[in-house]
Amino acid sequence: MSYSSFQHTSVDQNRRSWHKKSQLVDSTGRKYTVFTHDISMTGMSLFADKQYKSGQLCNVEVPVFVGSGLRHYRFDCRVIFSSLCGMRGFRTNLEFLEVPPENKTLIQSVMAR
Repeated sequence: MSYSSFQHTSVDQNRRSWHKKSQLVDSTGRKYTVFTHDISMTGMSLFADKQYKSGQLCNVEVPVFVGSGLRHYRFDCRVIFSSLCGMRGFRTNLEFLEVPPENKTLIQSVMAR
């Protein structure tokens, strides 16, 4: 597979860098610390210590400072792919299943940067 065709396996090419220490909860309820890498209107990618299977459902809770307080945004997702990416762990692309209006507003503010 060429590098250019590999790039097209992502959920969306209109992504913005978004680096946050977050929490992923898998379908069994287990929690893992992950690090988001980027986000788009349709999904996000992150780095994790564990590989996830394509099609697996999960949710990601991302802490974001809003105004004078910390707010936790929750994203319900499906794994698109997950592959080892050197020392950073497994690069995992996620597709959003449903995006509530408050999450859309957050994503739009990140995309506008």
